[in-house]
Amino acid sequence: MEKKFKAINFEFTSYEFKPENGRVIFNYKTEFENKEPILWTETIVLPSALGLLDLKDIPKNQLEKILQSLHIILGISYYKFYCATNIKLPYQLNKNESAFWKAIYKNGLGEFFYRNNLNLKISSKFAYTNVIPNLIGNPESNIQTLDSRFRENDKNGYLIGVSGGKDSIVGAELLKKSGENITAFYIETNKESELVNNVIKLTELPNLRIKRILDSKVFEKHQYNGHIPISAIYAFLGMLTCILYKYDGFVVSNEYSSNFGNTKYKGLEINHQWSKTFEFEKMFSDYIKENISESLLYFSILRPFYEIRIAEMFNKYPKYFQVFSSCNSNFKIKNKNKNLWCGRCAKCVFTFTILSPFIEKKDLIKIFNKNLYQDKNLLPLFKDVFRFGKIKPFDCVGTFQEAQTALKIAEKNYKTDFIVRQLSKKSKIYTEVFSTQGESASGGKTQSQNLIPEKFKFLGMKSALILGYGKEGIVTKKYLHKFYPKLKIGIADEKIDRKNYLKKQKGWDIAIKTPGIKKELTEISYTTATNIFLANVIENNTIIGITGSKGKSTTSTLIYEILKSAGKDVEFLGNIGKPMLEYLLENKNVKSKIFVLELSSYQLDDIKFSPHIAVITNLFPEHLNYHGNLKNYYSAKKNIINFQTQNDYFIYNAKNKILNSWLKNYKGKAIPFTKSNLKSNLLGEHNKSNIASAVEVAKILNISDEIITKVVLNFKGLEHRLEFIGEFKGIKFYDDAISTTPESTIMAIKSVPNIGTIFLGGQDRGYNFTQLEKIMKKYKIKNIVLFPNSGKRILKSTKGLNILNTKQISEAVKFAYKHTAKGSVCLLSCASPSYSLWKNFEEKGNQFKKFVRQQSIK
Repeated sequence: MEKKFKAINFEFTSYEFKPENGRVIFNYKTEFENKEPILWTETIVLPSALGLLDLKDIPKNQLEKILQSLHIILGISYYKFYCATNIKLPYQLNKNESAFWKAIYKNGLGEFFYRNNLNLKISSKFAYTNVIPNLIGNPESNIQTLDSRFRENDKNGYLIGVSGGKDSIVGAELLKKSGENITAFYIETNKESELVNNVIKLTELPNLRIKRILDSKVFEKHQYNGHIPISAIYAFLGMLTCILYKYDGFVVSNEYSSNFGNTKYKGLEINHQWSKTFEFEKMFSDYIKENISESLLYFSILRPFYEIRIAEMFNKYPKYFQVFSSCNSNFKIKNKNKNLWCGRCAKCVFTFTILSPFIEKKDLIKIFNKNLYQDKNLLPLFKDVFRFGKIKPFDCVGTFQEAQTALKIAEKNYKTDFIVRQLSKKSKIYTEVFSTQGESASGGKTQSQNLIPEKFKFLGMKSALILGYGKEGIVTKKYLHKFYPKLKIGIADEKIDRKNYLKKQKGWDIAIKTPGIKKELTEISYTTATNIFLANVIENNTIIGITGSKGKSTTSTLIYEILKSAGKDVEFLGNIGKPMLEYLLENKNVKSKIFVLELSSYQLDDIKFSPHIAVITNLFPEHLNYHGNLKNYYSAKKNIINFQTQNDYFIYNAKNKILNSWLKNYKGKAIPFTKSNLKSNLLGEHNKSNIASAVEVAKILNISDEIITKVVLNFKGLEHRLEFIGEFKGIKFYDDAISTTPESTIMAIKSVPNIGTIFLGGQDRGYNFTQLEKIMKKYKIKNIVLFPNSGKRILKSTKGLNILNTKQISEAVKFAYKHTAKGSVCLLSCASPSYSLWKNFEEKGNQFKKFVRQQSIK
C-alpha cells in the first residue's frame, strides 16, 4: 500500500527578480509531518527581443505587487500535489485580496478536487489583516507615474494571447481590424511550440514570448495531481508583460460558451474552463484595477460569442487550416503525437463538429486527416459532447446546444456517416447559439455582459440596431456605414415604429442607443455615440466636459470662445454643438486637439469615460421623469468624474453641498469656484459662477488673463438664456425659455430687476414650486401667465394676483402688453419643461419672440 504523507504547510518562500538577464525565480516549500520538506522552484524567462528592461518609470511597489501576485498564482501548480492544511504567505493581504485568492484556489481547482474526491474544506485559506492600505488608494503608491505613462504616444498597444487554436486566431484577426497596435503574446512551458510559431507567423504580428521553466519534480509521482486554472496563470503573466513593456492591456479570446460548467460537486459548480469564464475575467480585472493599475485592461474579445459563431468567423481565414490546432496532445510537455490532431479526444470531436457546417467537407477531413463522423469508436465521446452521455467532458469544449446545432446544419453533407446517423434524430437546432444576447450559465445574467472596451465593441458583430433615429441616430448610421461597411444596420424609432419600436431589439447583435431612451429599456448589449466618440479620441487629445442642472451651455460656449481666441486647436461638440460622430466621419485619427463637450445627464448616465477636465456648474433636481429619482440623476451627473485619474481635474461649484460630498475619495485635482468679478454682459449671479468655472479651465490650459478678460467682456450669451429681446411700448421683454425647473427660474427672477409679468408652467414632472412662489411674492410679481399642465400647481394662493390660464402664447403676450407697467419687465421663464405645448424650449422661445414683435406694432 502506498504511503501517504500529511502536508502541514505550503510556503511561498521567496522570489527574485533579475532584470539584467530577464528572469524571475519563484520559490516554494511543502512541509510534512513525517518526511523532509520538498522545495520547488519555477523560473520565468522574459522576452529577450527587447533587451535590458527599463524599470525607472515603473513604481517599485507596483512592480512588487504584480510579482507577489504572480508568486501566489504560480504556486497553485505545486500546492496541488499535497494540499497542505496551512498556507504560509510572506505578504499581507487586505480582505478583498484574501477573498480573491480563496476564490482562485477553490474554483480554479474545482475539477482537481472533484477528480481526487477531496473535501472542499481543505481549499486554501489566505489570511488577511484588518487595515492594509489599498495600493491604488494609497497616495504614497506613486501609481500616477505608471497610469500617466499609458497616455503617452510611445505606448505599444495591446497584447493578444495566441495559443494555436481557432479562438485565438479569430481574436487576433479581429483585433488587427481595429487599427490599434497589436502584439501576439505566447507562453511557452518548458519547450518551444512549432505549432504556435507557425500560427504567429501567419498572423504577421510582432510577438513576445514568456517561457515557464517548471520545477523538474512536477514530473515525479505525488500524492495528488490534476487540472489547474492555467488561464489565470497566463492572465498574470500577461499583466506582468504589459507593465514591463508598456502595453495598454492583455486581450484573450475566451468565448461565452466557457461560462457553462461540467457538473456539481458538494455544492460547487465544477467547470474545467473556470479561469476562462466571465466570472474570472471580471474578478481578475477588478483585482488588477484595485491593486495593480487602474489603466491596465484585461478582457476577452470573443466574450459575446458562442463557439459556433467563432467557428463561422474562423472559416474566413483558410490560410490557418493546415497549421492550427487546439488538441491537447500538442501542449503536453512530453508529447509523442506527430499529428496536429489526435482524432481521439473530446477537443478533436467538438472542434470537428463545430467546424463541419462552415468548412468544406474535403478541407475539414484534410485538417483532421480523417472524417471523425465515420469513426464508430468515438460514439461515446460524441454522446458526451452532445449531452447524450454521462457528463460533459472535462475539456475546453462548448455547449451541447451548439454541438447539436452544428451537426444538424452539417447533416446534409454527412448524412451517411455513422455518427450523424446515430445522433441526428436526437439532436436539434438551437437558434440562440447564433445570438449574442442569451442567458448565462447562472440563469439570471445575460450574455451581453463583457468587459470589451468601446473601441472594440463592433468587432465580430454582424448586425447593429440604431435605437432612436433623431439627429444623432442619422449621423450614427453614416458613421457605421463608413467604418463598418459589412455591418447590417437596422433602425428602431418611436416615430417610425410607434409603440412597438423597443420590441425590434431581438435578433440584433448590438444596439447604439440615443440619449433620449432610458438605458433600462435596452434588452441587448449596447453602446452610445458619446462612448464611441470618446473611445476614439480620449487617449491622444484633451477632453473638457461640462455639465450641470443649469448653465452648462453658456459655460461650455464661453470656454470654447476663450480657447479659440487663444489660438488653441479646439472643437465644440455635444449637447448644443454638432453631433460628436459627425466630427469623426472626417477626422478618425485626430491627435493633440482640445474638445469642449457639453454633456447632459442623459449622455452621462451610461458613459464609460470621464473627461480630463470636468466642470459641473451647479446641481439641483431635474429630469426626474427620465432618471426615476434624485439619487439616479445625481449618480448620472457624477459619472463625469467617476473614471478620472490623478492627472485629471474636477472644477466644481464650491457652494453646492452635493458636489462637495463628491470630493471624498476623489482621485484627481479638485478646483472649487464661486463667482467671477470680471466685467460681463451676462445677467445674474449664476452667470458670475459660470464665468468663474470657465476661467478655471482657461488657467489650467495656461490662457493669459488678457485673453480671458477680453472674451468674457465681449461674450453676448446664448439664445433663450435670459436673452434680451428688446423694449417695446415701454416694456422690456426677456426670453429665458431654457429655464425648465423652479431653481433655474428663481435664478432668472433674481437676475432681472423689476419684473411685472412672468410666464410659468408646462409639462408636469412633479416639481416642488413652494420656494418659487415665495420668491415671486418677495419680488412682488403680480401678473402671472400659467400654461398647462404644471401651471395649475404652481400657486397655492392667487390672492392679489392677476392670473391668465392659457395654452396660447399669443394670448399670453397680449396679456403682458395689457397689464405690464411701462418701465418693467415681462419674463418668459416657465420653471417646467416645454413638451406639454411645444416641441422643445427653442420652439417656445421663438414663438414668444415672434408674438412680442408682432404685437409691438399693433
